[in-house]
Amino acid sequence: MLKLSRRYLLKTAATLTVLAAAPLAIAPAAAEESVHSIINALIKKYSGEAKAGMSNGDVRALFEKDGFRDYLDVYPVGELAGGFVWKPGMGASFVGPYSKLQIKSPFTDYLPLAEGPVLDHNKKYRIGLVFHGFNHPWLISLADTAAWEAKRHPNIELEVIDAEFDDNKMGQVIDTWIAKQYDGIVLWPNREAPMGPPVDRAIAAGIPVVSLDRRTSSEQISSEVLGNFYANGLQQGLYLKHAAPEGNIIFNRKDLGSTADSIRTGAFLEAIGNTPGYKVLANYHTNSQRTLAFKSTADALQAFQDISVSFNTGGEEAMGALDAIREANRLNSAPGGKKMMILANDDAREVLKEIKAGNIEMVSPYTPLIGDIGIRAVVMHIGAKAGLNEALPKLIMTPNLPMITKEKMNIEGIETLTPDEWPYAYGPAVAG
Repeated sequence: MLKLSRRYLLKTAATLTVLAAAPLAIAPAAAEESVHSIINALIKKYSGEAKAGMSNGDVRALFEKDGFRDYLDVYPVGELAGGFVWKPGMGASFVGPYSKLQIKSPFTDYLPLAEGPVLDHNKKYRIGLVFHGFNHPWLISLADTAAWEAKRHPNIELEVIDAEFDDNKMGQVIDTWIAKQYDGIVLWPNREAPMGPPVDRAIAAGIPVVSLDRRTSSEQISSEVLGNFYANGLQQGLYLKHAAPEGNIIFNRKDLGSTADSIRTGAFLEAIGNTPGYKVLANYHTNSQRTLAFKSTADALQAFQDISVSFNTGGEEAMGALDAIREANRLNSAPGGKKMMILANDDAREVLKEIKAGNIEMVSPYTPLIGDIGIRAVVMHIGAKAGLNEALPKLIMTPNLPMITKEKMNIEGIETLTPDEWPYAYGPAVAG
């Protein structure tokens, strides 16, 4: 396994941030105020204020202990490729080829390809998609959108393989596609470092490679499709500041050092770091597991009688926290008999149901419905290699998405959406 220093990875990320600013001439569009630009401006504002100092000692201590500044400063925040402007309601609807669930995919107009044959109409293009987790609701949705896009083009032959969270297997799959001289590869890597060498071998063989959501350690990769983590944590902080000027917080976080944890939690702390009324009561890493979030929350409920806020870096954590709070009959046990506030990420249908019921206050969406962008991007890289179109930037930002709340709100210029207004939720439908 290749081991790379943290300094090396941060340097790589900073390089990609610069590349994100490179102009793309494929689909120019007029710049206009959008939720993406509003949130980017708020990220800049709160990051700048946090860099000048955090007056809340509790928040500052946690921020500094886990080194969030190192991660936040190199996480890409920028404009969308081709001047794309995303608005709620955009996107295509279809039934997921694998999940068989109804899907409304938000970004099908981003870097669009017309339905029908692509590039050289007389050529068949073989593209491989390798990811992990056909049995995971977030990940199967990613595969659904990739397969949908590929099916729109009769001269694309897509092979989809589940590496079952085995990095070695994913590397072997990529090497097999290199040997078979595939035209392009799209992947969702579980971890960064192990996937760098296989990606480099594919690039060296002349095969464009595009990663989705997570990064590899390859500096040669054709494009990365990612973004929105910063918007997630920031909006959790903005909601809390808007709803309650003070409160005692417990944290259910993902793996220490993971991008999802460092950026979401770091951005949340940046947003509340200069508000004096917040106190950090407890801090847990529950590794995206609902059962661990249930246990940590149950432990916190035993230890503290004055919890006001449950911060969760993911939907699984939020649902585990809610289950524990319900079981302990502590939903309305915040100081003054108030409702305990639950903040979440990931727009699973079951999370939206709890928002509608008033049990979870808000969620920052992080959609898995981005596989279609990966297919279109790799096709454009194949075309650029053949001189048929211009090259894409190395970094393809996904649009910032607005938070979802039970009632419509305007929080620092962000117009929230209600669960009924959000058609992009993923995962199985829930009763009620």
